[in-house]
Amino acid sequence: MRDTALVFITIPLITAFIGYITNWAAVKMVFHPSEPWGIGPLKWQGIVYRLAPKLATEIATTTGHVLSPEDMVERLDAHGLMRKLIEERPNDVDAIFGEALDVVSPGTWAGMAPEAREQVRTMVLGHIEQSIGQGLVTMGERAEDLIDLDRLMVEELSGPNADRLARVAQEVGHRELRFIELYGGVFGFLIGIVQAAAYTLFSLWWTMPIVGAIVGLGTNWLAIQMIFRPLEPRRYVGLVTYQGMFPKRQAEIAYDYGRIAAHEVLTPANLIDHVTQNPAAGELVGELVGQARAQLDQLRPVLAVFAGDEVTDDHLDKVTVVLTQRLTDLLPQVRPLVEEHLSPTLRLDELIEERLAVLDKHQFERMLRGIFEEDEIILVLIGGALGGAVGALQGAAVFATGW
Repeated sequence: MRDTALVFITIPLITAFIGYITNWAAVKMVFHPSEPWGIGPLKWQGIVYRLAPKLATEIATTTGHVLSPEDMVERLDAHGLMRKLIEERPNDVDAIFGEALDVVSPGTWAGMAPEAREQVRTMVLGHIEQSIGQGLVTMGERAEDLIDLDRLMVEELSGPNADRLARVAQEVGHRELRFIELYGGVFGFLIGIVQAAAYTLFSLWWTMPIVGAIVGLGTNWLAIQMIFRPLEPRRYVGLVTYQGMFPKRQAEIAYDYGRIAAHEVLTPANLIDHVTQNPAAGELVGELVGQARAQLDQLRPVLAVFAGDEVTDDHLDKVTVVLTQRLTDLLPQVRPLVEEHLSPTLRLDELIEERLAVLDKHQFERMLRGIFEEDEIILVLIGGALGGAVGALQGAAVFATGW
């Protein structure tokens, strides 16, 4: 009786340990090591790191279902940005106006009364407001060329940035990953009760490594399935209603991912770098300069009045060149202001959260599913091997003690 009680106490605890440790190891192997480790065919690298470009592409594809380059352009609030720059850098604005007017009539700006300068500012800024509106339309039409969302996200989540991908996966799927570990222990404990009963009846110690392998295989496979399936709540045997953890937490995950994507991946700094390095940006600038030149034509009579001289096409061409060069030189200095303005203006976290929360569940699950799907069989087999090994040690101990 004492031996039987000991068997029923120890075996379930050991199989619970087997289930927990094999699932824990499987989760760790998803993220570790970051570099290949081992010898020959036994080398292993964390799945996230080994498949970073593929997994980053899956996340980029999911993001593309809820966010587009046109969305970003629509939220730019370029008018607000212009007003902020004028308010923060008034001296630079005056310097640009003075330099442009001096092309037509040197010394005119310096000799103007304050009231006259204010009139020029008001008129010119009014035309700039119109130019911004036209420019936004042009940018919206060229948004797909300017912002390659897939490429940007893959670059920011793979290669030297694979650590960020690992962090995104861990933050987004932290509950599911923890569930895999704990579920292994619970399921292992239940199997252990069955194993203890079988050993009590048949006294066959060699069944323990077999059961250990089954526990390792079963817990790893079933835990992964329970994360993603079923996509919608389903009632089993008329008693239990269950829905996969990941689809059930869609709204919560949408919030977490929206915050991470906006604050770590699609940041104003990354977006600015991405656009400025894109060859299409040069073509857009040329088009915007052409629009600015057209606006200067409308200002010709006003400039002639203030300059006290005829304003020729050559003058306006030179003014366009001066303005373009001056603004280009100023951009690095005002970039911090631009980034500061874009963060609360774009509000990409809110947009991604709102749309991701209602995204089709098959598309939504691709954010995390790919991490397990690619090497799911390997993780399951490793669980079986570890479970069998621990079970063999357990069986050897039982055999040696003569229970």
